[in-house]
Amino acid sequence: MKSAKHTNTGFSSPPSEGMGEASYQYIELQISGPIARINLNRPDRHNALILEMIAELDQVLDLVSEREDLLFVLLSGNGRSFCAGADLNWFYGADEKNPNKNAARYKQLADLLLKLNQLPLVTIACVRGNVFGGGIGLMAACDFVLAETNTRFMFSEVKLGLLPATILPFVAKRLSVQNLRKWILTGTLFSVHEAHSAGLADDIYTEDQLENKLEMLMNSYTEASPSAIKKAKKMINQVTSGEIGVTDTELTAGILAQALSSADGQEGINAFLEKRKPVWK
Repeated sequence: MKSAKHTNTGFSSPPSEGMGEASYQYIELQISGPIARINLNRPDRHNALILEMIAELDQVLDLVSEREDLLFVLLSGNGRSFCAGADLNWFYGADEKNPNKNAARYKQLADLLLKLNQLPLVTIACVRGNVFGGGIGLMAACDFVLAETNTRFMFSEVKLGLLPATILPFVAKRLSVQNLRKWILTGTLFSVHEAHSAGLADDIYTEDQLENKLEMLMNSYTEASPSAIKKAKKMINQVTSGEIGVTDTELTAGILAQALSSADGQEGINAFLEKRKPVWK
């Protein structure tokens, strides 16, 4: 996917300093205002995942998560495809290694997906072309998925005698059990419209619509407190993972009390009572 130009989101944010752009071999990072754009950059290989790319993604997620001035991460891929899954060279020769060493290598992808899923920022995957295997895992770990009309999806693992083990926990949060059976057990190609109907993609765009779609999505956050958004995302993950349940009444009451006493909580309440727009920290 071509590197998209800056989207005007309506957020009043100071210019980013110290990390506007950074150099990597297999990814690109661009930061403007509250938005960090990460592009996979192996276009000649349809951005297939290798250990080096995974390591760079892991590093850049650590960097952006520490930036309090950021609110959005846009994940896309240069070239014709978002990500065609793991590079087969990654698996080639695995029979020469013992299972423990292989598991340690593949755990790096599983850990990356978990880090992406738990990132405090709002994550949006913009996908196109071939999105296979691990590529589906990457987008499923994001909060929102925008898919171009030419996108096609496939869980290709079973056709290679493999299993989508590292990506399945994240994909299962978006797809029904029956759709998991239909697409994972058969390894068949399915269209962007099927993916959208099933909940794997949140919206469909044509190439010239992407920036408008992104702007509309990000502008829907302009009235909300950035700190509250990040805390709410963390709590959503805790609830959906079972870490916080319906019996944890003391914990949830304490979380609400802390939010109310925070700077943004006080500003939000005062702004409402004074009939004015809040000024978030």
